[in-house]
Amino acid sequence: MLDLSYMLNDMTKDINTTEQQFKVITDKKDEPDYKAVSKFVGGMVECVQLPNGDLLLLNEEGKLMGLPLNPEATTLWRMTFTKDKYAFGYDDFVVGPAMVIKKDALNTWAN
Repeated sequence: MLDLSYMLNDMTKDINTTEQQFKVITDKKDEPDYKAVSKFVGGMVECVQLPNGDLLLLNEEGKLMGLPLNPEATTLWRMTFTKDKYAFGYDDFVVGPAMVIKKDALNTWAN
């Protein structure tokens, strides 16, 4: 088996794991562009629209990269996607830095 673990260290060295892991954007003037979100999450951005209209932004490859659990984002996920309402995904978790843009703060991400 080929050992590629040395590459994982190089890929994750610039990921935001020491700063605040979870941000909530509540004002349109504070809405970041794609480049800023990509830098914050440390890679490609995955967008998940929550049922209330808020947008959860996270690293699309975070689990593959072995990023640490994000307890705040995971709590939000599990409070939103409950077992009684969703057949799957209710027990999922979020890793790495994540950001929520509240519905009323969405501007360019909503287009």
